[in-house]
Amino acid sequence: MFFCFCLFCFHFFGFMVYCFWVIKLDCLFKNVTTYSKKVYDEFLNFHAKTFSLKYHVYSLLISMLFLFLIMLYVQNGYYGLAVIFCACLTSFILYRYFHPIEEVCKEYHSKKITQKQCFTFSFYKGYFKVYTKREYSIISYQKIYKIYETDTFFYLYLDHRHSFLLDKSGFKKGNPLTFRDFIKKNCPFKFKLNTKKRV
Repeated sequence: MFFCFCLFCFHFFGFMVYCFWVIKLDCLFKNVTTYSKKVYDEFLNFHAKTFSLKYHVYSLLISMLFLFLIMLYVQNGYYGLAVIFCACLTSFILYRYFHPIEEVCKEYHSKKITQKQCFTFSFYKGYFKVYTKREYSIISYQKIYKIYETDTFFYLYLDHRHSFLLDKSGFKKGNPLTFRDFIKKNCPFKFKLNTKKRV
C-alpha cells in the first residue's frame, strides 16, 4: 500500500512539473485566424493546384492496374473475376471523384466555416497550441507533414488532407518573416515557399 501511494505521488508530482513547465514557457509567436468561406476557398484553390496532379496520377495508375487484371482474367476465361474487378474499378473511380466533393461540402457546412470560428495558434519551443472557444490541443512540430507559404497564408499540413490555416495578417506576436525562419528551423525539409514574389 505504501509503495502504491509513493508511486502515485511520484506520477502526480511529475505531472504537475510538466504542467508548470508548459505554462511557464514563453509564447514565441501568436496568430489568430478566422475561418470563413473566403479563406477556405483560397485554401481549396491552393490545395488543388498543389496536390491534384499527384491525386489524378495515383487514380490513373490504380485504374490501369484494374484494367490490366480485367483483360488478363477475360483472356484466361475467368469471367466471374473479371466482373468482380469491373465492379471494383467502377467503385474506385466513383469514390475518387465524389469523395473529395463530399468532404468539401461537409467542410462548407461545418461550424468553423458557417460560424466563422477564430483559431488561435501559440507557438513555443518544441510544440504549438491550437485552440478555439470549445477545443484545445497541443501539437509537436514532428507531427507536421508539410508547410507551405503563400502570399497571404501559412498552411501547416498534418497529413495530405488536413491542414491548419494561418493568415499572415493575423499575427499578434511576431511577424510572417520571423515566423518563416522559426518554422523552417523547427521543421527542416518540410517547408516550401509558394509565393508569387520570392522574398
